[in-house]
Formats: sequence, C-alpha cells, structure tokens
Amino acid sequence: MYIKIIIMACLVEVAFLFFLQYRYNNVLDVIAFIGMFVFFMVLSYFLKDQLNKKRKNIALFLQILSLIFVPIYVTSTLPQYTYESAIDKVTQNLDEPYVVSKQKNTFIKNESNEIKKGYMFSVEKNSKVNSYVFDPWTGNYHEVQH
Repeated sequence: MYIKIIIMACLVEVAFLFFLQYRYNNVLDVIAFIGMFVFFMVLSYFLKDQLNKKRKNIALFLQILSLIFVPIYVTSTLPQYTYESAIDKVTQNLDEPYVVSKQKNTFIKNESNEIKKGYMFSVEKNSKVNSYVFDPWTGNYHEVQH
C-alpha cells in the first residue's frame, strides 16, 4: 500500500521541481533532487519484493525524509526574483515601448566571489540595445558593455 503512495508522492514532487525550474528560468540546481526521486520511484516499484524487511524500512525512511525535507530546502533557497520580475525591475524606469530579447541564463560572480546562475537579457528601445545581467537572489543588476 505504501509503495503506491510513495510513487505518487515522488511524482508530485518531481512535477513540483520541474515547475520551479520553469518558473525561475532554470537557475535552480534541482536536477539531483529530481534524479533522487526518480531513483526512489524505481526502487519502490521494481525492488519492493527483492528487499528484506530491514532494507525496506531503511528505504522507506529515506524516502519519507526526502519527501519532507527536499521541498522545505528548495523553497527556502528560492531566488527573490523570477525572470519576469527581474525584467520589470530593470525596465521600471524606461518609457514604453521597449522590446526584451535575447533572454538566457549566465554565470555571475557575487560579492563573495561565489559563482552562481543568473539572468541575462537585452532591452531594445529606439534602436539602442542594452544588455543586463541580473542576480535573482539579491536583485542586483548591471549593464553589460558590448
């Protein structure tokens, strides 16, 4: 009985993590968690009859722990800004119309010289193109010189 519940909970968790990856434009590092939940689904489904009672209990304990603590960890480390809110912050002082293009992720270095992922995009207004790098965790951004 618990096997079906664990598999469904892992599927919900994987869908939640994919949604967060999409929402934050792939700046989160949750691929290891997704792989872990897929492993737990495979473990629950295929190895349920091959494990002895002690190993089943250990596997169940690890699955329940990860189902509880991974969402807490991921939501506590979410960036402050999504891609859309980053564009809104950068373009709040620009007059309409402007066009946002060339959106992508890039690696940025913060004040403590840590390298992490950030947003990079270009804003075009009256044939003038400005590119910006945005740190989604702090909200700091700067213009990139071409």
